[in-house]
Amino acid sequence: MAAGLAMAISGCGKPATEQPAPQVESAAPTAEATAPAPESTPAAGPIGADLPADTTTPEQQAEAEKAAAAAGLPVTKQSRTSFKCDNDETIEVRFFPDQGIAVLVRGGQNTELQGKPVASGFLYSNEQTTLRGKGNELEMTVGMMAATKCVAVGA
Repeated sequence: MAAGLAMAISGCGKPATEQPAPQVESAAPTAEATAPAPESTPAAGPIGADLPADTTTPEQQAEAEKAAAAAGLPVTKQSRTSFKCDNDETIEVRFFPDQGIAVLVRGGQNTELQGKPVASGFLYSNEQTTLRGKGNELEMTVGMMAATKCVAVGA
């Protein structure tokens, strides 16, 4: 065993000799190498897909048209839906699908939320508040509070 150790150590202190790098032939890429990788996530649907039924009243529509005309702007496509939540709170959500935003009207406060692409339903969020749903149901999460389930009024 000592002889093996002595042989291993005997090579120490000698300068290393350079070996030429092996030559590798370059091969043409195969079809497998050039094919794009398959998508790992399903394609997301359009922002604001599968929204609840629009319950905008004619009076609300007239008010929006009047405000747009006063501002010299075209009328923005929107839909409004009121929701009754598990915590006995009633909220209203105004969806603006062309702009990809929603406005949550809750307790007299308006909160603007940005639309996010999802495979099904809808998702609007900012750093504090999230609305996620499909059709006439949504789940509202505010801050660190537990999610509240809500159903469209009249659904």
